[in-house]
Amino acid sequence: MNEQNSGMIKQAQTGDLVAWESLLAAVYPPALRQARALLRDEDLAEDAVQNALIKMHTNLHSLDEIAAFSAWWRRIVTNEVYMILRLKQRETQALDVGILQHLGLEVDELVVLRCELARALQLLPFDQQQVVIDVDLMGVSLLEVAGQKQIPLGTVKSRLFRARERLQHELEVFREGRKEKKTMDDMMARDLTALFYNYLEGTMNGAERARFELDLVGHPEWEKELRRHKDFLTLLHTLTGKLTLTSAEIMEKIQTVTAKIKDYEQIVDDTHFEQGSPQTLTTHTWFQTPDLYRIESHHPVMGEAVVVVRGIEVLSYMKDAKQAVKTKIGEGLKEQMGLDFTDSLKLMAADKDSRPLGTEFVNGRPALHLQFNQKVNGKSDMVTHLWMDKDTWMPLVTELYNANHELVHRKVVRELRLNQGLPDELFNIILPTDIEVQDKTKDKDIVQAIEEITLQEAQERMGNQPYLSEEGETGGIYQAKYQWIKMTSGEGGLLTQYYVPGDPLPKLNVTQSKFAHANLPPQLPLTPVSFDFAGAQVEGSYLEFSLKPVKGIIVWNHTDRYYTVSGDFDSKGLLLAISKLFLAGSH
Repeated sequence: MNEQNSGMIKQAQTGDLVAWESLLAAVYPPALRQARALLRDEDLAEDAVQNALIKMHTNLHSLDEIAAFSAWWRRIVTNEVYMILRLKQRETQALDVGILQHLGLEVDELVVLRCELARALQLLPFDQQQVVIDVDLMGVSLLEVAGQKQIPLGTVKSRLFRARERLQHELEVFREGRKEKKTMDDMMARDLTALFYNYLEGTMNGAERARFELDLVGHPEWEKELRRHKDFLTLLHTLTGKLTLTSAEIMEKIQTVTAKIKDYEQIVDDTHFEQGSPQTLTTHTWFQTPDLYRIESHHPVMGEAVVVVRGIEVLSYMKDAKQAVKTKIGEGLKEQMGLDFTDSLKLMAADKDSRPLGTEFVNGRPALHLQFNQKVNGKSDMVTHLWMDKDTWMPLVTELYNANHELVHRKVVRELRLNQGLPDELFNIILPTDIEVQDKTKDKDIVQAIEEITLQEAQERMGNQPYLSEEGETGGIYQAKYQWIKMTSGEGGLLTQYYVPGDPLPKLNVTQSKFAHANLPPQLPLTPVSFDFAGAQVEGSYLEFSLKPVKGIIVWNHTDRYYTVSGDFDSKGLLLAISKLFLAGSH
């Protein structure tokens, strides 16, 4: 943050309206983009930003670290978004009826209580409101909140206790019209309530828990009060939609789902966005247990394609190119290709920064809405939204946003049919008589999973120095990810993906290996290109795909190696990228 901005913030803290209006003009546009990315609704986004600006104006004087201003206001916007997402939703279907009966609630009353909770939250002091949103809406652990805010764990517990005490009182008064809480002696009740919360949320260590349970046996009158606080937490988390799923619980869901689904058919629209302009590729997929897949698609350049996977054998048929190729792939690569929908669940189980946002409906199906956040140095988080069918746990909608809160990719399951009893014949391709299959399974080589490695490991495996992009090195505009494509024969190739920081999709891909790996259909319209590489004039071929994330590819070979460069560029952009490749160790 520069000195001018720091000075403006300090002036605004003293009540200078001109400085505040300047701050407002700077903050409003990115705040609105952030809210739109999370809410996907213009009116709700504006509501969230308006509420956030009011809180910013009211609490700006309490901001001690001027350098933290950007992170501070972004967090306020995020909190307002969560309050709208979780508290003002009117959807009441797919609720646990048993929980409602236990709490003595009707569905209509739950909707009213949600609105009342939203009002009560606004009454809390700013620091208490923040910790309730973190813990009871977003599902962040107490330790994580303490680490994020750099405050003692005891302070987090204290703020949360006072906030819940106020919320519990407000909700009880609203439900029963009581002016005073019916509790034990006030001092004793406060101490015990804090103890009860520690016990219920598992924040006690083993010795403390053992002592409390012994005391609980000796004070049977505590049972009623403990139950009351447990019921309040159940009510609170029912109202907020907070869900807690451990990795073990998610993996259990995967096994349950896999056992129920014998086959499925789905039609998926895969859309990439470039400056708001969508480009969509539709695929039709069939699956039958244990390991049969058929995928049909139509690419504007490649034409119609049919891929059938039987175990580890893959037959690809390009109708327009009149080309059929049979290969073998390893189980690990199949998982990375995402053929099995449960791979998405495994990803979710492994992700440590996910937030359940409650239940919504997608094409009439109740769907669990999840959000994933990936940190980006010096920028806002990259956000992924995922909607999973609550009955089958199959992904229904996936949205990827960059760190500027712009939607870059959306995958929508347009049609989904389960357990139809698909015929085995569906998983055979009947080829025209004039098509000869290129059978690459005869050499018994299998393409293995792509492995992420370091640059040093890449150098060791290649046996010499790889070519790298100048723009991916220190101080460049890209971040590099090195991956190894391995064959069972021991052959391998290096795939280097270059990302713009804050963008979830690679901008540039560079591959290099001792074997030809591009496998471009010869019938497609290849354009010859000539360029300088490694101090020599080389001849290559360019193929235009036109669609993100790969608009084009250039392939060539030099000495005993094969190379490709592809990505979000036309031929001129790819040739420029090639001109910036250098041999590692030569700079």
